Amino acid sequence: MTLDLTPAPVLQELIDDLETKICKLTTELAMMEGKPKYGARYLVYGLEKQIDLLEEVLERVEAQQELIDLKQNSISLN
Repeated sequence: MTLDLTPAPVLQELIDDLETKICKLTTELAMMEGKPKYGARYLVYGLEKQIDLLEEVLERVEAQQELIDLKQNSISLN
């Protein structure tokens, strides 16, 4: 049995949640685009905008996590 003692990133749970939501919306979008009855353009457009927004938020959260990691590394070096 091995234990992973490396600390998990502070924002990892949020990053995972955002990635999961993006994946679900992408799947939903793909299913809607193949069905004209359910794929009304305004619904597709709304999903695309939600995905874009979540991807932007994910990028910002990942950047924040990188800053946190850099600060922790610089503190441990001092």
